[in-house]
Amino acid sequence: MKSRLPLLLVVIVFVVGANAHAAFKKYDIKSGIVTFGTSMKMGTMEMKEKNVVYFDEYGMKVCKDTSSDDELVPSYFSDGKNLYLVKYRKKTAYLQGTAYRGTELRVEWTVFGTEEDRSSGKIKKLPATTVAGKNCEVFESNDGKGTIARYAGWETILLYMDV
Repeated sequence: MKSRLPLLLVVIVFVVGANAHAAFKKYDIKSGIVTFGTSMKMGTMEMKEKNVVYFDEYGMKVCKDTSSDDELVPSYFSDGKNLYLVKYRKKTAYLQGTAYRGTELRVEWTVFGTEEDRSSGKIKKLPATTVAGKNCEVFESNDGKGTIARYAGWETILLYMDV
């Protein structure tokens, strides 16, 4: 019996640790691919990019590829602990630091601003809307200086952002 006790303790620690890690889910679905476009206008100049976000383990492992003019520009990777940046033209990779949230925003009422921002109306929940065939929650933030941003998400996954 004495020789089994340390093994039992190791198994208990492993199971409790694995369950604690598995308990956090950034997204409400296990894996997916989200493809979206980004358009930035500055005066008469407009820059368009295509982004593809691949995620697994409920959003804890993420890869975001960005393309411009059909050329893969940078990619960001997150393993749930660290964020990495790959620059293909320079053939370099960088450790960006810790990444508790991965590469993308979690769309959930409690992550937008503070409780004070939400109760004062700086952050508002708007009526749901359909994006890419999905019924999405919509939030709006107003910094009081005229800057308004709208976010829409399905299963806590960002599907629309207008800043």
